[in-house]
Amino acid sequence: MFLKNCWYVAAWSKDIRRELLGRVLLNEYVVLYRKEDGTPVALENRCPHRNLPLSEGRLIGDEIECGYHGMVFNCDGVCTHLPGSKNPPDWATVRRYPVAERNGWLFYWPGDPSLADEAQLPDYHKNNEKEDWIRAQGQTHVKAGYRLVLDNLLDLSHLTYVHGSTTGNKAVAELANLTTDQEGDSVRVLRWMEDIEPALAFREYGGYENNIDRWQMSQFIPPAYININNGSVDTGVGADRETRNNDQGKWGFVVYHAMTPETETTTHQFWTVAGHKDKVPEHMRELFVEQMHGVLREDLDVYEAQQRAIDMDPEAPNRDANPRGTIPADEGLLAMRRVIRRMYGDEQKALQAAE
Repeated sequence: MFLKNCWYVAAWSKDIRRELLGRVLLNEYVVLYRKEDGTPVALENRCPHRNLPLSEGRLIGDEIECGYHGMVFNCDGVCTHLPGSKNPPDWATVRRYPVAERNGWLFYWPGDPSLADEAQLPDYHKNNEKEDWIRAQGQTHVKAGYRLVLDNLLDLSHLTYVHGSTTGNKAVAELANLTTDQEGDSVRVLRWMEDIEPALAFREYGGYENNIDRWQMSQFIPPAYININNGSVDTGVGADRETRNNDQGKWGFVVYHAMTPETETTTHQFWTVAGHKDKVPEHMRELFVEQMHGVLREDLDVYEAQQRAIDMDPEAPNRDANPRGTIPADEGLLAMRRVIRRMYGDEQKALQAAE
C-alpha cells in the first residue's frame, strides 16, 4: 500500500552527481543523475526496447545513451536518437518524474505529475550544513516494510528496552504521560515525564546529577516522514508542555526521518539526529555522532527481526495494517495507519473516476 501523489526522498542531494544511479523506489526502477548545470533528473530506469536499465548506459551531455543498442533519451524521457534511423519511433519514451531539492535531500514524485506541488515538501531545515548543529546523518537500507519503521518512531516507549545504554531508561516506558492529537493528516504524539531519573545520555551530555522533566514529541507527516523533538530541564524549573513542545530545554536533540519504500518488505531510510553545538560539549561531539549511529543500528535490528517473523507467518498479511492486539502506546501509530489507509483509498477512487 504505497501512496503515490506525495513527495518521497530519493537520495541525499550530495549523492546525485554526473553518474547514473539506479535505485528501486516504490517497486519502480528509477535512474537519477544531474545535468551539466546541476539540475537533478529522475527517469524510468528501463529502456523501452529491450528493458536494459538505463543506468547501465552512459551520459552524453545531459542525455542517456542506452548501453545495449545506443538509443539516446533526453531529460524528458524522449528518445532523440536511434542508430541507423532518421526518426526515433513514437513508442521510444520513458517516464520522467518531477524532482525537487530541499534541506540536503532530493525528492521525487511518483504519482500524477500535474499534482506535484513543492509547497508540500517537508521543511527539515536542520539537515542543512549551514545550521549551527552537530549531526549524525545517514541512509539505511532496511530489510523491513516502511510501516514497521513508522510504528517504531511513533511509540518511543521502546527506548527503555532497545536503547537502554544511551537515551532510554525504565522511566521512559513506565512514567510517561501520553497525548496523541491529529491535525489534518498529521499525527503528533507527546510523551511527558516529570521528576524522573535521567537516562545515561542525558547525564553525560546535559550534566544532570538530579532528576529531570523530559519530553518527546513525535510527528508523522504523510506519506512517511517523522520528526522527533527530545528535550529536558531540571525538575522544578517549571517546563510547560506546550511551550516546551518544540525546543530542547537544557539538553536534547532533534531527529528527522524520511522513509521511502523500496518494496513491500524493504525500505530506504534517510535520517538525521542533530544536537545544537551549545548543548553538545566540544570534546564529546564525535562520541555523540558515534552513539547516534549506534542507536539507528539498534532500531534496524528490531525492524528486520519483526519482518522475518512476519514473513514466516502465513497469517501475516491479515495483520500487516494493525498489530494483533493493542496497548495504550499504540494510539499514535494506529492513527498514522488510518491516515495512510484513508489517503490510499482516496487515491484509488480518483484513479477509478479518471478511467
